[in-house]
Amino acid sequence: MIRCIAIDLDDTLLQDDLSISVADENAVRRAIEHGVKIVLASGRMLESMQPYIRKLGIDLPVIAYNGAVIQEPLSGKTLYCHPVPQELAARVIPIFQAANIHLNLYLHGRLYIRDKTKWSEQYAASAGVTPHPAGDLLKILTDSPPKLLGIAEPDEINRMHQYLQQEFAAVLDFTKSKPNYLEILAAGVSKGRALEFLARKWGYEPNQIMAIGDAPNDLSMISWAGMGVAIGNAIDAVKQQADLIVSDNNHHGVAEAIDQVLTGTVHITG
Repeated sequence: MIRCIAIDLDDTLLQDDLSISVADENAVRRAIEHGVKIVLASGRMLESMQPYIRKLGIDLPVIAYNGAVIQEPLSGKTLYCHPVPQELAARVIPIFQAANIHLNLYLHGRLYIRDKTKWSEQYAASAGVTPHPAGDLLKILTDSPPKLLGIAEPDEINRMHQYLQQEFAAVLDFTKSKPNYLEILAAGVSKGRALEFLARKWGYEPNQIMAIGDAPNDLSMISWAGMGVAIGNAIDAVKQQADLIVSDNNHHGVAEAIDQVLTGTVHITG
């Protein structure tokens, strides 16, 4: 029996226009009414997740920053935090600045950038947050950030990913939430690890958990959950890992998955 459903936001629960369909919203609310815990699991910072949290009436902890942080949305209380060590962030930042690749630095609930670029404007519009230009990011790096995010054309991101993997593989983890987004995280951080933390806190086994996603950064929770679900627009690697494939994010795939849970038509094999 599924008792908890973890749902990615971008390109999963959110349609291409960044809205939640009425069908998906109603399905989430039905699940909550039936006692199923809904956990939003996103690469976004909490501020960026808040409009959707309020829309859905979510009062359970949410997974933010790709699993680096778990927070209670109403109180803001942090239940889990595994940030990028400050000294490692201080080594990564100059690499991006030298390569002239846009970098987001998240610190104390705010988003900092070196200066405004087309990437910062696009990110601000999609995430609904205000970036704060800071010039040299090293000067404001006073603590360990939950994550850093590089944004560039996919080929540039792929090259940077390969380089950073060679330099920091033992101490940092890297994943992609979009083809042009490179997430930089502390070693061992993932949505799957954060979801496992919550499941243990609530006394749930993996076979009581469903996870729905589309991108490489969702693979960890889809493979850990007893029922991994790939949204129809997911990359092939996610579909190959999933136990169930549903419709895409513009055609109520989340509602389709939830309805199968509520009607008892999903079958857990793992």
